[in-house]
Amino acid sequence: MILRILAVVAAISATALFFVSKGKLAEQQAVAQKAEKATVAVQAELTGANEQISALEGSLNNERDALANEKRKLESMRSEMYTARQEVSRTQRQVSEAKKSIAELESTARRLRTDLLQSEQSLASSSKEDEVEQLIERVAELEESNADLKESLEDAKVTSSTSRAPEYPESSSKIASIATSTFSSGFTATKSQALPTSSIGAETTIESLSAANGLIALANSPELGLSPGTTVTIIKKLKALGKIQVSQVSDDLVLANLLPGAKTHEMIAGMTVSLLR
Repeated sequence: MILRILAVVAAISATALFFVSKGKLAEQQAVAQKAEKATVAVQAELTGANEQISALEGSLNNERDALANEKRKLESMRSEMYTARQEVSRTQRQVSEAKKSIAELESTARRLRTDLLQSEQSLASSSKEDEVEQLIERVAELEESNADLKESLEDAKVTSSTSRAPEYPESSSKIASIATSTFSSGFTATKSQALPTSSIGAETTIESLSAANGLIALANSPELGLSPGTTVTIIKKLKALGKIQVSQVSDDLVLANLLPGAKTHEMIAGMTVSLLR
């Protein structure tokens, strides 16, 4: 009986163990299935992560390439900036040298202007000295002409006193003709010549006048036909105001020297005058 009871208990225990182990096996299978599903999910996530990593690596490579391009551009810009700075420095040196050259040229121009004024003043002074010498010679000639005229007048008086009365007017007219021709011909006893109206040139305007320096500037025009060295007389209302000698001629102005005897007090800037050759 005891053995039977033990056998029955053993059978029951085996049966219980069988069912227990079968349940645990099912549980393990379920756990294994869940683990497989989790593994598949993890593998899928790993695959997505790998794809993302590959995409990120591609983006990183692109960013590296872009960064390399930007670095090259930056280096090129730095090189261009350095070249531009050198150009700016060179340009500044050139500007500085140009300013120095301009200053030197201005100084030279001022010196040349001063030399020109001094030369013109010297020329005017020499012209005045020459004119004074000419006037002295003319005065001497005038004195000789006056002496000759006095002798002629004395002879005429003697002749008129011994001649008949009707012939006296003719002698007087001859004496007057001799006197007139003497003074009108530049102090020489030649026949008198009337001043032709056609010898008065075109009108012009006095632009500036410097009596202290003996200089005068006239407005130039083709009708005047003046050239350096020409001596003309300034006329205003058929009245001679003085002689001038042309020194320089430009398109707009005629620069001349006032000769001795010019009536500068009657000349003013803006006055319209005529020129007599």
